[in-house]
Amino acid sequence: MMELLENLRLLQNETIAIVSAVAEKDYHRQFHPDLSPIGWHLGHCVYTESYWVREQLLEQRDVTAALKSLYVPELCLKKARSAALPNRQELIDWARNTQVENCALLESAIAQNRSHKLLHKDYLFHFLIQHYSQHIETMMMVLNEIQIHYSKSEDTPARQLNPKPDKNSLILIEAGDYSIGSDESFIAYDNEQPAHIIKLDSFKIANYPVSNSDYLDFMKSGGYSTREFWSTSGWIWCTDNRITYPHHWQCDNDRWYEIDHRGPHALDYSTPVYGLNYFEAAAYAKWAGARLPHEYEWEVADKINKLQQTAMVWEWCNNTFHSYEGFLPYPYDGYSVPYFDEQHYVLKGGSRYTKKHIKRSAFRNYYMPDKRHIFAGLRLAYN
Repeated sequence: MMELLENLRLLQNETIAIVSAVAEKDYHRQFHPDLSPIGWHLGHCVYTESYWVREQLLEQRDVTAALKSLYVPELCLKKARSAALPNRQELIDWARNTQVENCALLESAIAQNRSHKLLHKDYLFHFLIQHYSQHIETMMMVLNEIQIHYSKSEDTPARQLNPKPDKNSLILIEAGDYSIGSDESFIAYDNEQPAHIIKLDSFKIANYPVSNSDYLDFMKSGGYSTREFWSTSGWIWCTDNRITYPHHWQCDNDRWYEIDHRGPHALDYSTPVYGLNYFEAAAYAKWAGARLPHEYEWEVADKINKLQQTAMVWEWCNNTFHSYEGFLPYPYDGYSVPYFDEQHYVLKGGSRYTKKHIKRSAFRNYYMPDKRHIFAGLRLAYN
């Protein structure tokens, strides 16, 4: 339990450090329509922690009642969050003090009432650790957007990226019955449960994700202007938005470079490409004569240790987010159920910003197919 408590404290401190390092003028600003102001994420994480520790575990509502209207996502639209945030130092001071109090309350609750369902096998620790982990990654997306907004052309790195397709070997996975999901109910999210057996036909999957250089080859081959590579909805999205390159890429005199939380810098040809949505990933796969893997194929290949670089980018799969047979929502209906809508696509793996606490084969990320501000790329599969 002490190790889990220390992990939670480290993540608490990290959220505060991220917000503290952002300029005052940027702390409450919304830099992308799909992302909240970076300060809101800190407030939301501390509110959520307080909700589960105080309101649900200890039946205390003194802290949470007044904050619901701002920090419960369904009650406050993203575009309304900037104006509702307190000033930065006020939020940081409140967050730091409340986090310390929450940890003390959690330790005390464990000593007095270990039988509570939320404390079984340290469930609440795992839940809060993973919640912080997910929001820290989203905060890194906000930092990327801040740099994209402020970067100027004179910051362009000198090195040029050229198409240089890597030799990406294929792994054959034999047909058979395989286990999917997780029975570790104290760690796994509800949508990963229960573990079950599925039948797969044989397939091949790439050893590595698609690289920056691979993707530049697609761009220079007319991938964004060739209708046959795109689904109907993907083509409408691509042409309506005039998309011709990944989200965080920029070009200056035919020199492509990327912008991330560090600012502009040269693209490494062998690093997995990210900044792609599902439409782009599927179009690339079709251009390459391949397809995106089903999440079951990806998970099976990962569980038997056949995949490389699974923690560099989230990887789009070709199926929508769905419930497993025997699914039971926990600890509340709203985490997974609203997204079983046939509109959200699954991503597997994890990015360089994904914390170890959610890097597992069974973890299921999910986004709408047009979202490309996320750290998402792809891996190819073949029948």
